[in-house]
Amino acid sequence: MEVLAIFFLAMLAYAVVGYPLLQLALGKLRPAGVETDDEPRPLSVIICVRDEERQISKRLDNLVSMDYPRELVQTIVVSDGSVDATDEIVRSRAGDGVELVRLPVPSGKAVALNAGVAVAKHDLLLFGDARQSFAPDVARRLVSHFADSRVGGVSGRLVIAPDEGDGAAAGVGAYWDYEVRLRTAEAATDSAMGATGAIYALRRECFRTVPEGTILDDLLVPMRAVMDGYRVLYDPDAVAVDRKPVHDRGELARKVRTLYGNLQLMRLAPELFSPLRNRLWFRFVSHKMLRLFLPLFFAGSLIFCLLAGGVFTLFGMIQLACWLMACIAYATSSGSLPGRILSALLLLNAAVVLAWHRFLSGRDDVWTAASSNQQAPPGAEKAR
Repeated sequence: MEVLAIFFLAMLAYAVVGYPLLQLALGKLRPAGVETDDEPRPLSVIICVRDEERQISKRLDNLVSMDYPRELVQTIVVSDGSVDATDEIVRSRAGDGVELVRLPVPSGKAVALNAGVAVAKHDLLLFGDARQSFAPDVARRLVSHFADSRVGGVSGRLVIAPDEGDGAAAGVGAYWDYEVRLRTAEAATDSAMGATGAIYALRRECFRTVPEGTILDDLLVPMRAVMDGYRVLYDPDAVAVDRKPVHDRGELARKVRTLYGNLQLMRLAPELFSPLRNRLWFRFVSHKMLRLFLPLFFAGSLIFCLLAGGVFTLFGMIQLACWLMACIAYATSSGSLPGRILSALLLLNAAVVLAWHRFLSGRDDVWTAASSNQQAPPGAEKAR
């Protein structure tokens, strides 16, 4: 019992604290430099949207007003089967250099990305979403890193607008700060494990067709660049802002989707899980995969600490008390920082369990995706 208690406690400590501390230390002790310059380079900006008539104009205003030479920017909006006025609004911005790619039916983001890249003219790609807005210097900051031939991609940082959301969802901000620090530390020595889908740049040569139905394209695409020998950096000063309020129910659904996406990669990209093919296998497993076993580590440490007795009982009782406080904080939508963090931890573990249930039961019906066996799906067209 004692050996099992120590094992589960050690795995829990490593997944939550040990690995991040290790990366922070390596980032300080053995940083890998990167060459940068201020030279603007031709850039294709790709935004995938569906039925975004309420905010697409504001988003396009944001893109065309970036502090970057307009003659070097190609702006592509892929409309994924939109049935509202999105297409008409995008067409009306042709004078600003905005190009519309229409998919006749909703096909999923993976197919939309493939279609957008298929018409991109430039060697550098900048991906974003419809809801967020870029800081004016985003393009300059991200592009500056491509002066280094070893860099295949650069992720920016997503900032959630303050004072929005409640309960566990509000505690996600603390988790995201933790994630930002970890990605920055990973990139300091080699590469971050993935990118932020709302804001990242990529060499076009690093992009390969995204399999249909892919949930975490912003993990698969950058990790493919890593496996091709490139570095993927993280620039926390390149900022996209998201002002959509977050709430517990929506945040739970989002986390289930994200965690399911990690599990989905075992089927879509098994090479990522091979230490013989993925040079950053240890980091990938430590950062992305161990989180999928957090409920097991928590449950195992709790059960075996209580069964082992002695000093281990104290660890078990502390965990029981924390889970009780987490349940109370979640039920009452506690606004205190400890309450937010505990309820966010409860929400995260619930999301892991639900993601595993969905994966093991083969339920992949909530995310639509059409065929993506080619760069642009049949019927996709570049609108004039």
